[in-house]
Amino acid sequence: MNNGYTVRVRVAFTVATVAAVAAIMSIFSAARRRKQRQSCSGSCYLHSEQKQQSAFKRVLADNSYTPFKHLSNNQLEGYKDESGISCFPAENASNSHPFEAEITALLKTPQPEIEFGTEIVDFKMKNSYVWVHTETQLKELVDVLSEERFFAVDTEQHSLRSYLGFTALVQISTREKDYLVDTIALHDFMGILRPVFANPSICKVFHGADNDIIWLQRDFHIYVVNLFDTSKACEVLSKPQKSLAYLLETYCGVTTNKLLQREDWRQRPLSEEMLHYARTDAHFLLYIANCMINELKQLDNESSCSGDKFHFALEASKRSNMICLQLFTKEIEAYPGESSALSLFSRQVSSHGCPSISNETQNIVRQLCAWRDLMFAN
Repeated sequence: MNNGYTVRVRVAFTVATVAAVAAIMSIFSAARRRKQRQSCSGSCYLHSEQKQQSAFKRVLADNSYTPFKHLSNNQLEGYKDESGISCFPAENASNSHPFEAEITALLKTPQPEIEFGTEIVDFKMKNSYVWVHTETQLKELVDVLSEERFFAVDTEQHSLRSYLGFTALVQISTREKDYLVDTIALHDFMGILRPVFANPSICKVFHGADNDIIWLQRDFHIYVVNLFDTSKACEVLSKPQKSLAYLLETYCGVTTNKLLQREDWRQRPLSEEMLHYARTDAHFLLYIANCMINELKQLDNESSCSGDKFHFALEASKRSNMICLQLFTKEIEAYPGESSALSLFSRQVSSHGCPSISNETQNIVRQLCAWRDLMFAN
């Protein structure tokens, strides 16, 4: 009798707690929305509660509990829809890297000479940039990049009000110009960039590309082939720090506000401060990469004189291109909500010293967590 009563009390307590938390979250969410509406200026994107991603016609990594499907090389070059963008039936998708052969070839025989130009960099960024927000502009950008031997890339991500997150901006810089690609407006057309990013004869310069590589695959099926990552060069050169902020200050005398990385990059138009920050991340990368390549070559010359066979520049190139072999995968639980339920159990035990939680209570909590996660997924 006492055991049955205890179980009912625990179940009632669990349900009441979940309901109370949901009610409190709802109240705070409503209050936050009211505050945002009141504080927004005339250009603030938050006047509308509509999610920008709701307008995307294609979402490659959706919120479902189905695995992400990568495309084969043939498929990437194959089918086209009315807009000229590759599109494929899901059953033809693959789980292997479509450019594994090309990347492996670069790892086996890295480019012996890597140079990113010796042009004087525009430290004050006086030159104008191009805001790319139409399909025509994106195609024109591809024409420009196809003639380059290298270009720099960075991305800005957004995860608020999005289950998996999405790429909100891509910054691309050549020696002559900075391009800010509005990936919200162009989300369904970003596949236009696939060939130039996969071209092994064009080197793409990133800093800390591990996440960028994954995000570009997740959102656009864009695969990077031939990469030079300045963070990997930092490792080979044994730099005291590997951050881009450190490199910007060391080589360019430029300081950035990294807190802007956490801004909401969905908003349009972007503030002047955000535009400057976004440009900075890609604008100086080619110059920094060239400085680091020269340092790597100097170490190569010194090591050859001492009889050491270690090749610093080639090592940086290999480490960079290893990143390209990464593949995006969705983290899918065998039982939706299981990790959340286990976290709640752990906190209950640690906070209240509860020796055990009945199976019935555990099942109810698991069902509630599964319901919540599936609601988000749908």
